[in-house]
Amino acid sequence: MMHADFYDRAYFDGTGKSNYCSYTGTSSPFEAHADAVVAMLREYSLDGPVLDIGCAKGFLVAELRRRGVDAHGADWSPYAIAEAPAEVRPYLHRAGAHDLPFADGQFALAVSFDVLEHMDLGYAQRALPEIARVSRWQLHQANTGRLDIWRFDGDASHCTRLPLEQWQALAVALDLPHTVVCEPDRRLPFLSEVHAT
Repeated sequence: MMHADFYDRAYFDGTGKSNYCSYTGTSSPFEAHADAVVAMLREYSLDGPVLDIGCAKGFLVAELRRRGVDAHGADWSPYAIAEAPAEVRPYLHRAGAHDLPFADGQFALAVSFDVLEHMDLGYAQRALPEIARVSRWQLHQANTGRLDIWRFDGDASHCTRLPLEQWQALAVALDLPHTVVCEPDRRLPFLSEVHAT
């Protein structure tokens, strides 16, 4: 698993180190991610703020806030937080997923998109309960590498390649009953449309 310093200018704004460098505030996949978040809030009648784990530059946080969701983000990359758009930066916090600076149950929902595969299993076993501590429900999208379009091998910090069923089994083993884990096509019962991002 990579240290926070790995997630630097070259990672977010360079070439060859990650898949992130092509993202902007208006590019895929943030609108689709926001659709999934809003659908989950509606499906489970969740009322309250949302926390984006591994928020990077806060593009999803900004999209959710545009939709009227009280969204916040946490990321352990100092570069990503510093380079976030000025209007969203006040809602972003520098923190690792294993040690979140929030109260128990502070968020209605915590989400992560393409973050689990950056965690080794030992770290994931610490981070997932910590994320559940600060939120009533959790939604995690894991890049399992099942489809080539997800470019699992295009990011040097992807260290854990597990099938979806094993990520789901880990949530069960950790006794996290309000945790939903999906793949990037987000085949969730409360989504009427499937996105392949």
